[in-house]
Amino acid sequence: MVVMNSLALDAYLARCTSAILRGEVVPPWPADLSGDSRAAAARIGFHGIALLIAQAPGALDSWPEELARKLREQAGLQTFWEAGHRAAIARLLEALADAGITAVVTKGTALAYSAYADPAVRRRGDTDIFLPQADRGKVRRVLRACGFWEAGDTKALQESWQADSAIGLEPAVDIHWRINASAAVSRLLEAELRFDSTVPLEKLSPRARGVSPVDNLILTAINRSAHGQFGYFSDSDRIFESNRLVWAIDTHLLARSFGPDEWQTLTDRATRTGTTKLVSDSLAFAERALGTLVPPSITQALAAAPANPDLAAYLGSSSHLWRLKADLAACTSLGELGRVLRYVALPSDEFLQARFPEASGWPRPALHLRRWCEGAGKLLIGRS
Repeated sequence: MVVMNSLALDAYLARCTSAILRGEVVPPWPADLSGDSRAAAARIGFHGIALLIAQAPGALDSWPEELARKLREQAGLQTFWEAGHRAAIARLLEALADAGITAVVTKGTALAYSAYADPAVRRRGDTDIFLPQADRGKVRRVLRACGFWEAGDTKALQESWQADSAIGLEPAVDIHWRINASAAVSRLLEAELRFDSTVPLEKLSPRARGVSPVDNLILTAINRSAHGQFGYFSDSDRIFESNRLVWAIDTHLLARSFGPDEWQTLTDRATRTGTTKLVSDSLAFAERALGTLVPPSITQALAAAPANPDLAAYLGSSSHLWRLKADLAACTSLGELGRVLRYVALPSDEFLQARFPEASGWPRPALHLRRWCEGAGKLLIGRS
């Protein structure tokens, strides 16, 4: 079986995406681009652009028949998923508001319902909800009353919850007690990002609020960098890539909406949070992939501003022990400190299964013991 050239495919998909965003005709399928349709469909799924392309008039007319069929299947599932997910998330957000809990939707879902004409086009697997200063017990009671149950790799500062839906899906939310799953990263961000400045997400729910576009661009840049460094799961595979086209589209749509005031605010907040390098990299990727227009003065200002060495060190470090020390130092209470330590010592079953897939049948205590022994070995040889 011939494997399709992924670099050539990525370049073609970027041209298609750029044309669609500008309302132009999608370029025809390249005659010299051939290979495994299944691998090509998987790559399109990785980029999260199936529905975007399928909705474009005539976009698939010149595509290989099997690949076009697979793409339409992806697009249909994406639309189907959005309907069930939206209903569950809207119900949850209304219940949180009724309980007097401030909830701020961030990243993908905030973008889907503010920057995208059709929220379903913004592919994602869950919704991120930031609950600043919320009572954990109260929030969990609301979640359970809305039909959610705790699931997934629950972290010290982040919990994953799922619910049933009327159409057979399991909508998922990531509940963030601080803005990032890392206490160290959260401390660097929370003093400067203005989460009291939110935008309405009326297409999602009458009382839904999302993080502001400027703050969301910064969060998107951090998310992109962290996924490239630490990896993320797509289906059952762990992927270490930061150049997904869906993230370029996010950045493009946000940048396209900015006027002089928003660009200046972005520059100021990126400078104060020390995220100028991450923001600059995201903007540069969107420029390369989609031709996103960034004012030269902004590019120069971001390049001239100093990056925060602590943030760069955290996101760039391969040392789990160093990052743990940074997170412990950034904890805001003894309870938070204990949760961070407990997660490190006794992570969830999902974490253990992902870490040791070949040992899925082992008892949980044996997996913990194996992990502790490996960690101790790394410390002894100076590779922590």
